[in-house]
Amino acid sequence: MERIRNVDGVSEIEPTSSGSRSAFDRAMALFDLGLDPSTIPAERMRKIRILGIATSAMILVGALYVVRHVQLGLPELAIAVASTILAAIANLAVLRWTQRPELGAHTAVGLLAAMLCFSAYSTGGFYDPNFAWLYLLPICAAIVLDLRGAAIWTVLTLAISFGFWLLPEIGIVIETQIPLESQSGMALFTRLTAIVAMGLVGTAFVVGQRRAERELGVANADLSRETAYVQLLMHAAVAANEAVSLDAAMRETVVRICQTMGWEVGHVCVVSDEGALVSSGFYVTSDEQRFAALRDETLSTVRWPGEGQAGRAMQSGRPQCVADIRSAPGLRSRAEVAGEAGLRSAYAVPVQVQGGVRAVLEFGSSEVSAASHRLMDVFEHIGKQLGRVAERTTLQDRLRQSQKMEAVGQLAAGLAHEINNPMSYVRSNLHHLRQEWEAVRSKLASGERDQFDDFQALIEESLEGVDRTIAIVKDVREFSRFGGASSASIEPVDLGELTDGALRVASARSEPSVIFERAYGEVPRVPCNPNQVRQVLVNLIVNAVQAVGAEGRIRLVTGRDGLEAFVRVEDDGPGMSADTRERLFDPFFTTKPVGEGTGLGLYVSYEIIQNHGGRIVVQSEPEVGTSFEVRLPLTEIREGSSSV
Repeated sequence: MERIRNVDGVSEIEPTSSGSRSAFDRAMALFDLGLDPSTIPAERMRKIRILGIATSAMILVGALYVVRHVQLGLPELAIAVASTILAAIANLAVLRWTQRPELGAHTAVGLLAAMLCFSAYSTGGFYDPNFAWLYLLPICAAIVLDLRGAAIWTVLTLAISFGFWLLPEIGIVIETQIPLESQSGMALFTRLTAIVAMGLVGTAFVVGQRRAERELGVANADLSRETAYVQLLMHAAVAANEAVSLDAAMRETVVRICQTMGWEVGHVCVVSDEGALVSSGFYVTSDEQRFAALRDETLSTVRWPGEGQAGRAMQSGRPQCVADIRSAPGLRSRAEVAGEAGLRSAYAVPVQVQGGVRAVLEFGSSEVSAASHRLMDVFEHIGKQLGRVAERTTLQDRLRQSQKMEAVGQLAAGLAHEINNPMSYVRSNLHHLRQEWEAVRSKLASGERDQFDDFQALIEESLEGVDRTIAIVKDVREFSRFGGASSASIEPVDLGELTDGALRVASARSEPSVIFERAYGEVPRVPCNPNQVRQVLVNLIVNAVQAVGAEGRIRLVTGRDGLEAFVRVEDDGPGMSADTRERLFDPFFTTKPVGEGTGLGLYVSYEIIQNHGGRIVVQSEPEVGTSFEVRLPLTEIREGSSSV
């Protein structure tokens, strides 16, 4: 069992010691014979308890008879009763060992019958008041046995009674050993003890039944709670499977938990870019008017790690329970508002995504109902299940991105083919035009040649423009080749040429005033997947272009550092804060306005380089600039390990 200990308003669950039980429960536990009720079927345990109580009652009454017989000077009767008491105690020991109440019950009733028959024979037989004890046999059998056992002992009691009645009729006289002067007192003692014994046996049955009913009620309550917990897990699983996003899954889960547990308030708060918990704006309640003030307070409250139950859940990554929110530490105004609205207990469930807490679900209840370990485990499972929604949507987005890039690649390949054909005609014609122009120019007089020199320059510029167009189309076609056989191959690559190709693609998105600088060092050919590494470099250059804006300077540097080759993309943009740098490679994290970024570019780039056995090093200072350095090993890597 468990009990809830309240420390500064925060519920802690600890095992219940035996001293915390009531005196009645401790007394009744003596009749469990040292057995663990949780390991024995309830009906069998009920019979064991009733048999233990009934046998103990008969031992107590038998002890009174031993004392009485000693007083009357009847040692034979005292010894017989004492022997029966010892046999009853031994029967309880056998019952504890075998855990078979039917065998123990038949043995106990048999011992009682033997003792009563001996006592009746010693005190006058059928007509002595002591004979009334035999009527207890069917009652005891009915209580400690089933219907069949009660019928058997009823027949046996009738047979014993008929036998004692028949003995005087056939001439066998039974003499009482009770002195004449003590017979009146012994009759009173017999009647009183018989009444007490019957009362004790009946009490044993009632106590056993009530305790069984109470345990059954506790078991039913536990079953109801477990059913509710299973429903919570089922609802969370349904919400996680049906929701298209983490936000939708959390909202649906909060609604279903409130409905299942009967809680009045549910709320979703999320982790902001600054690392604090802020309201997501989703707040559900069973009474809008009653909890209006609490709603306003909740939606405007900002909690930092460790602050309030939600902050503790965020910091520890474990569900939290507050048994009495009126005594909860921190956020006094919010706790007071909740208490005034009638809430008593509160819960916080962290949603973990890739080892970090992304959001916290909050619940409030008007009942003081601290959580058990089981509920906390269920909440922890729900939080992790919701976290898998974000991981699943990440994979789905990556799949969609891959499919989109594949479609773009096919489109780019088609466009490149269509562009290359006319460009080839134009280039061929320009070459022919240049040859013809040089032939015509050679025939002109020197003065006339000077006059037409501009024509030669125009032809050269046109050829240069066509060559650049063809080169750009080639780079775009190579960049868009995802999913084909070549995209999974590793080959030695000139890092400078790869960087130039990425620059030609990415620089198309820059303003004319942006200055590009190149400083390429001596680097041996690097084993890598050129298409994937080109994608990474394009992403980094595009980010640098967006960072510098309309005017700025971007510097591309290649070099070698030991067994690593590197490409560094530097910009003099606004830089980044430390918090932004820490979350830079998290999926879906972006500093761009809504609709302008998916937060997947750097995440995918990080995975590509990591699969190559390399790393990306980031250096950035606010108002100074940012540097992304891609480092790749110069040693050969396993074939296929670069696939993403």
